[in-house]
Amino acid sequence: MQAIYDAESSGTDFWMDRLLARPGNDPGGTWLMTRGRGLFMYTHNPSVIGFGGNTAYWDNISSQGAYTVTVGSGTLTEQVAQRWQAPSHWRSVYTGGSLRVDVTKFITNQIVAVTNLTVTNTGSASSTVPLRVTSPYATSGSGSELSGSRQVKNNPTTIRPRLSADGFTVSSGGLNRSVTLGAGQSVTTKVQLGVVTDEIPESLTEYTGYRNATPASAFATHVREYHRWWAENVPYIDVPDAAIKKNIYYRWWLMRFNHLDVDIPGQDFQFPISIEGVTGYTNAIVLTQPMHVDDLKCLRNPIYSYGPWLSVGQPAST
Repeated sequence: MQAIYDAESSGTDFWMDRLLARPGNDPGGTWLMTRGRGLFMYTHNPSVIGFGGNTAYWDNISSQGAYTVTVGSGTLTEQVAQRWQAPSHWRSVYTGGSLRVDVTKFITNQIVAVTNLTVTNTGSASSTVPLRVTSPYATSGSGSELSGSRQVKNNPTTIRPRLSADGFTVSSGGLNRSVTLGAGQSVTTKVQLGVVTDEIPESLTEYTGYRNATPASAFATHVREYHRWWAENVPYIDVPDAAIKKNIYYRWWLMRFNHLDVDIPGQDFQFPISIEGVTGYTNAIVLTQPMHVDDLKCLRNPIYSYGPWLSVGQPAST
């Protein structure tokens, strides 16, 4: 795995993404595979540019999307056949009238939801295109950033979201920008929502880094860091049947996707823990944790199996 990563580490196209990619209309549903250590989409609505659906921090927060990006009049339609989803990121194309928007989005490990978008004027005349970003979690502020505060489900912690976008300014409760594009011209910009928490100081550091990065640099940084984890933790397994090989790595992806690491003090989620199913039953069942530990012990970093062992001990002793 390290050799595979080293061969690809200077680019943004990685073997695990290609192996587990889901192109077009996935019959399994519209679930979003990219997630952070605490932030993910409990449900995902791909018709929304940005992160539509139900945002979750360990569980569904309030049945609201993270943020919405409106381009032009907002009457754009996703070209589902051009959708491509991988473990590290999601991308697709939206069109309407004389506009085309190429979207790539991802959630970083330290819980920043980033959307890169390239807006193209496909018409024959110059056009001024308004862009607007809104989030139910970040509604107040001035200058170039909105912020907010929200208790997550059952109140184990408070998230303090911060929302910004390249070249945008605050007005009317959202972030706004206007771009003028000649025929065939494009502009690329970026939106980021940092879900900052007191117990994860890295969340603010990572948000600041992605806010200051270019769209290309933000994407490259994320996918390289995401795939470095596979090289550092998972063994390479080769079998003659390609379907079985894919299934093996899909199982490892599931273990990673259903893992929570939020450092919430107390008896809740103090340690890294394997969750039964973050888009379904969002708790750790003591009965099945030994089976999870048996899988997680194969990872090179012992925290992934040690965390569930410690966490099981807490509810078992109370």
